[in-house]
Amino acid sequence: MKSSRKNSRVSYTLGIETSCDETSCAVLKGKDTILSNVVSSSLFRHKKFGGVVPEIASRHCMEQIQCVFEEALRKARIKPEDLSLIAVTQGPGLIGSLLVGVAFAKALAYQLNIPLVGVNHMEAHLVANFFGAKEPGRFIGLLVSGGHTMLTYCEKGKIHVLGETVDDAVGEAYDKVAKIMGLSYPGGPILDKLAKKGNLRAFHFTRPKLEERFGRDPNVRGTPLGRDAHRFDFSFSGVKTAVLYQFQDPKTGKPNPGAPFKKDMAASFQHAVIGWLVEKALDACKFKGVSDVVVGGGVSANSYLREKLTRDAGTLGIKVWFPPLELSTDNAAMIARRGFELYKNGIRSSLNMTGNPALQIAS
Repeated sequence: MKSSRKNSRVSYTLGIETSCDETSCAVLKGKDTILSNVVSSSLFRHKKFGGVVPEIASRHCMEQIQCVFEEALRKARIKPEDLSLIAVTQGPGLIGSLLVGVAFAKALAYQLNIPLVGVNHMEAHLVANFFGAKEPGRFIGLLVSGGHTMLTYCEKGKIHVLGETVDDAVGEAYDKVAKIMGLSYPGGPILDKLAKKGNLRAFHFTRPKLEERFGRDPNVRGTPLGRDAHRFDFSFSGVKTAVLYQFQDPKTGKPNPGAPFKKDMAASFQHAVIGWLVEKALDACKFKGVSDVVVGGGVSANSYLREKLTRDAGTLGIKVWFPPLELSTDNAAMIARRGFELYKNGIRSSLNMTGNPALQIAS
């Protein structure tokens, strides 16, 4: 890549996020000042299908990227020539959507002759908590979204995966349970709202048993847990099936005439899965001896997760970090901030970079 015509001090960072069904561009001044954060969502196009259709998502990104970029610059009151750095989501995500953002970022970086940094979208969800705040030196990261559920240990900028889901992500489980109950997509916000009216102890769901069944060699994760290697893994497919059999006869597949009230099922389901998330996150704090939990991803907007984790952690003297609601879902401001951090640490991406739908968190 050609050398930059600008000096090494970064003033304005353009963030670009197109990992799934949102198209977003943001302008960041320095490390913490968000001048603009424009998001165009294709959610309305996916609702009738009950989930994200990759082709529709990528088409939306292609249609919207230019106008979203121009709107972000307009709101930030700067010109393209004022930009000093471009940070773009490299992965994980839908490959079609990723390629739109990466191609746009590379072309713009070449045109403006400025540095380019590829960003892991999940790492960015964690730093969304730290705008205008001092990042703790060590913390447990709880990443919860429609595509990912994982626990990480973060120390001095290094991120290690402690555990993750072995099947459905928690946000995916919410969507599938909502569909089983005849509710619309996306299911997370709907179930969260409905659960407030129900009895959270109306149904009991058996805790998933992961011992010696799933996961990988603990040495791969750098967490020598011995026989307890899957201590921080998650599983949500079983609870989804349990809900299904409450609403549908397992033998005939016909609707169950004795199906429970939806509000009670929503409350009980949410109480169970959020309880598992909170318990494992606090267990990870104990295991690593840290006093901060940082939550990121779309499910971080869930009201019961915010309430229960904050309450339970508070009794143990653990501080909980949640991003502002507007930064909980996919957005380019968090990409810009993570890209700025990586740039300051000497990370650069070449114009040969491409999207990686299976990009792993770097340790």
